[in-house]
Amino acid sequence: MIALLIIVGILALLVMGILLYHNQAYPEAVEIAGEMERVGKDYSFRGHSGVGFIIFSGAKTDEKAYAYIAKLLHEQGHTVVIPKQRFYLSLFGTKHGMEIMDSYPGIQKWILIGHSLGGMPVSRIAAAGPDGLAGLAFLATYASVDLSKLDIGAIRITADHDGIMNNDFMMRYDGNLPHNASNIMLQGANHQGFAAYHSTSGRDGEASLSWQEQNEQTVRLILDYFKGTVYERNDSAK
Repeated sequence: MIALLIIVGILALLVMGILLYHNQAYPEAVEIAGEMERVGKDYSFRGHSGVGFIIFSGAKTDEKAYAYIAKLLHEQGHTVVIPKQRFYLSLFGTKHGMEIMDSYPGIQKWILIGHSLGGMPVSRIAAAGPDGLAGLAFLATYASVDLSKLDIGAIRITADHDGIMNNDFMMRYDGNLPHNASNIMLQGANHQGFAAYHSTSGRDGEASLSWQEQNEQTVRLILDYFKGTVYERNDSAK
């Protein structure tokens, strides 16, 4: 009986370790996250443009790793929210993402950004068709449900040195993307460079871009893609 209790205890500790394990954000990103407003457990920059972004993190990755991308978007006047994910798994984030959209009445248009596993809540929210949804950005990921009939702007950005998310695998799901989606591959980029964290897996490819450069190029591509159609400021917000 004692031996059984010991085995159960060890298994319980192993499960908890797996659930709580996550890739740590770089100190620079943690510092930026410290400048963000805490809304519940989420991180937020409040802007004045009437446009909001929600960034869904990759699997087992500290949400603070996306703070630099959030800052770059906020510098353009936009509201940005990085949801806190249960057990660092964005697959649980669909309902909360829609709650965030409802809790910011001043936001007229929302653009959802998902990195890696974060593509799942982006896809599910888009399929639900909430009011105000204006655009989707998939970073090293794919649409997990069929969004091909959606009349909505969408961009997918991949990395040529991605050692985590196989590009051939993602291409199998190209038909799920909105029909007018744009696909762009960043040269010299890797999987974790879409955020700012240290991956303990050791499987990612080696990037020639720094994570700052990859973050900056990614934000520039997103803003350029949606320019004039989604995040153009209202006269009252100028």
